[in-house]
Amino acid sequence: MTIEMELVGVRVQMPTSAPILLLRETEGDRRTVPIYIGGPEAHAIDLALSETPMARPMTHDLLVILVEGLGAKLERIVITELRQGTFYADLFLRDASGEVMTFSARPSDAVALAVRTEAPIFAEEALVDEAGLVEDEDDDDDDEEEMVEQLRKFLDGVNPDDFAS
Repeated sequence: MTIEMELVGVRVQMPTSAPILLLRETEGDRRTVPIYIGGPEAHAIDLALSETPMARPMTHDLLVILVEGLGAKLERIVITELRQGTFYADLFLRDASGEVMTFSARPSDAVALAVRTEAPIFAEEALVDEAGLVEDEDDDDDDEEEMVEQLRKFLDGVNPDDFAS
């Protein structure tokens, strides 16, 4: 069974400055699932959320253009599991004939595509049971704004070589 999730945003965990993707249940306990992601992926999601215009399509934009050009549509994404510290996701695309195809993806890429196509985000119930956290009722909007600003500073200074193996 899947649970509908909403994208809370991408935040920076201090003191490591590691970007974290935050997904929250739309109903029920409103548990939040934090997923560590890379800087470039955080930047791609941030660009889509802020609707920042780009002179040329970024990779996720290009993928959306290709999918739509082939007459397909991203119907939904599902964060499927957490295995040995790594999250997994599936993309569900409906092609022009109506057939639904499933493709494995990193959650950060899946969310970057979902934001661009307004596709709904889901997570497997077992995953939310395992990794979901109940938010503190005292969360403050000022904290969220500060986290967003920290993320922007981090992304402005990130270099793709920082993530090379």
